[in-house]
Amino acid sequence: MIKVGKYLLLCAGILSALAITAFAETRTISWNPVSTYTDGTAIEAGKTVLYSVYWTTDPGLGSLRTLATSLTATSTPFDPDVQRMTRGGTVYFTAKAVLNTGEESTLSPAYPWVVPPATPATRSPSAPTGGIIIKR
Repeated sequence: MIKVGKYLLLCAGILSALAITAFAETRTISWNPVSTYTDGTAIEAGKTVLYSVYWTTDPGLGSLRTLATSLTATSTPFDPDVQRMTRGGTVYFTAKAVLNTGEESTLSPAYPWVVPPATPATRSPSAPTGGIIIKR
């Protein structure tokens, strides 16, 4: 279980999955929904939970870059190249929950992910070189 915020509890599995979707370089990050405060009581009806998701190259979660904000969904797609994530490098994801009343959680613990190398281009043999013309 991952604690976040002064009053909110972000359920286990925050940032639990990075999956390849139908798009070539699009990935999807997902997490479990927040439904309780840190004391275990349910969040009251009429309060909306929004999520903000960030990434950084700092395992200490410094210099956060926004991936998405004000999400009601528990997942968001992203493209590592559009986000300018270094291929082969490690990035760390974090998120927070914010109620529509303004109460917000602290950041979740860092979730590391190694950005996959770029998809290699289709390979084909090299063209012949070093040709000569022979007169007969």
